Amino acid sequence: MKKILALFIVIITLSACSLNEEQTYTTELVPVAEVNFPTEFATDSITYIPMKYIKPTSCHLYNGIFYEATGLTRVVAIETIKVNQDNCQADNVTVTEVNLKFKPIAEGIYHFKFFSGINSQGQDEFLEFDATVDH
Repeated sequence: MKKILALFIVIITLSACSLNEEQTYTTELVPVAEVNFPTEFATDSITYIPMKYIKPTSCHLYNGIFYEATGLTRVVAIETIKVNQDNCQADNVTVTEVNLKFKPIAEGIYHFKFFSGINSQGQDEFLEFDATVDH
């Protein structure tokens, strides 16, 4: 009898939830505003590269770092999740710092491209740095 009563309470509770309040999310890349970039790295050693970005709205939540490696070139951006709702407030003031964890596995000159926005012609722009890994 207790199991039937518990099952009945669970069914009532679940049926009371409204499906109309379901929120949707989108993933957005946000520009890196500033990078404190070292010029040398050591092979098989972890270096944390501090990056700052500006939160566009109150609905943008940090979701991680977009990182794409091709040869010795690295493309980096800030990945956010944007909650799609009507009450988002423009922010453009809140500066957040996150660290890129980088561990080179080979010697050479690594070229980093940090996404810094889109120009008036619609082209991606980057903060670009080179780093030597020589030991």
